[in-house]
Amino acid sequence: IAWAANDFLVEQPKKIIFSNSGIAGDWRVMPCMIDGFGGELIKAVKVIGTNEEEIVVKDKICVGKALLIDENDNYVKAIFDVCALSSFRTAAISALAFKHSSNAERGGIGIIGAGRIGFYTALILHHWLGVNEIRVFDVDQDRSAQFDAVTGPDITVHISKKNAICRECSALFLATDSQSYVLDADIAGGVDFISSVGADADNLTELDAGLMNGRLLISESRQNISFGDMRRWHDAGLLDETDIIELRDIVVQSPENKRPALFISTGTAVQDALTCHCLYTLSETGHDA
Repeated sequence: IAWAANDFLVEQPKKIIFSNSGIAGDWRVMPCMIDGFGGELIKAVKVIGTNEEEIVVKDKICVGKALLIDENDNYVKAIFDVCALSSFRTAAISALAFKHSSNAERGGIGIIGAGRIGFYTALILHHWLGVNEIRVFDVDQDRSAQFDAVTGPDITVHISKKNAICRECSALFLATDSQSYVLDADIAGGVDFISSVGADADNLTELDAGLMNGRLLISESRQNISFGDMRRWHDAGLLDETDIIELRDIVVQSPENKRPALFISTGTAVQDALTCHCLYTLSETGHDA
């Protein structure tokens, strides 16, 4: 809300991406400075790798560190592991978009991709928005089966086929590492709200372009047009920056403006800066983060 009212608060250069030919994945540098949020100056930078090779580090798609910088002397005052940080804040921003852009909470909730982000999405939807029943699909059946155990007894988890989830749910949350699109208009055209958070690199995709038709297209930042599915659509002449509504503007709209929506997240540095600042403040005041 503060960012929507005062966009000058945030200095967020476009993320810098490095990649190597013949090696899957990339690594990124994401700096941000927030001058005046809550009367404070927040400085942060995240160095994150997408670990698609998994040669040394197994079962973590996100690797790296986020650094919180002292506001006066510019030394690194706190370091955060990005695996849990990025997974949790990605799930949180997805739930935030769902809350403010859709009426789909009246129908079923589906999660496609039963990894860390899918797990955190389920927990946040439950604890924050009161969702107690979720349908889950993952191409890895073992991971789907484990989802029920890790989310706990308060959430009823139904393991379903992808097409069944699309028929039965009014909101879908995608968190995959797919290299071919997961949804198109034929199977998901009637879904009220779709969140896609997995296609944040050029070799990853979750959505066919036909799903844009008749929907609000929302992202945390118009900068995200440079990555994943939105980059492909832009390069094909199907999407322009002016077609993207930034989430901060949706948050301050009245509820009656809700309509079918497509939320695409590839991550922005302001999310990391605020999350790190929050955790650091909790630790400094003696709270258990």
